[in-house]
Amino acid sequence: MPGEVPEKARLQPVDERELHEKTLASLAPYRDQDGRIYTIWATLAHHEDALRRFIVFGNHVLGKNTLPLPSRELMILRIAARAQAAYEWDQHVRIARRAGLADATILAAVNGEWDGLDELDRVLLTATDSLLDRQGVDDELWGRLTAHLSTEQIIDVLYTVGQYLTIATVINTLGVRVEGELALPLPLPADQQKEEAA
Repeated sequence: MPGEVPEKARLQPVDERELHEKTLASLAPYRDQDGRIYTIWATLAHHEDALRRFIVFGNHVLGKNTLPLPSRELMILRIAARAQAAYEWDQHVRIARRAGLADATILAAVNGEWDGLDELDRVLLTATDSLLDRQGVDDELWGRLTAHLSTEQIIDVLYTVGQYLTIATVINTLGVRVEGELALPLPLPADQQKEEAA
C-alpha cells in the first residue's frame, strides 16, 4: 500500500498571520522548538473549522490513548512506513525515541522482524496490518486482542490505525514535506521490499 507522493507540495502551509485566533489557540501545543506551527497542521489550516475539530480527535489518539505509548508508536510507524508517509515517519521516530524505543526496535517493527518484540506488540502490529489490508480482523486475531487488551484499548487500536492512515493519506496526497532531515531513513517494509525485488 505505499502511497504515491507528489514531487512537490500541492498545498503550501498557511501563514499563521492569516489564521483566526481560535485556530491559533487550538494549534498552541503544535509548534516546534522554534515556535513554528508544524507543517502538517499549517497545511490542514486551509480548512480551519475541520482542523479544529480534527485536533480534538487527534488529541485523544495522541494524548489520551489507553494503549502503552511505545506500542502505539510502533503501530504508527508501521503505518507510516507501509504508506511511505515520510512526514508521519519522521515525527513519530522522534516521539518513539523519546518514549524509549531504540532504532533497532523501530526498524524491526517496520520490517516484520517481530520475534524480539513482546507478545502485545506482535498482536498490535498484526492487527495494524489486518486493519490496513482488510479493514477488520478475523476471529483468531480478535481472540488475541481480547486476551491482551480491554474493550477501551481495542477501540483505541481502531482509532489509532484510522487516525494515522488518515494522516498518511493527507501527507501523501498534499505532498507535506519533512521539516529538515529525516531523523531515521524511511525504509520500505520487508514485504514491499520483496515485491520491488521481484
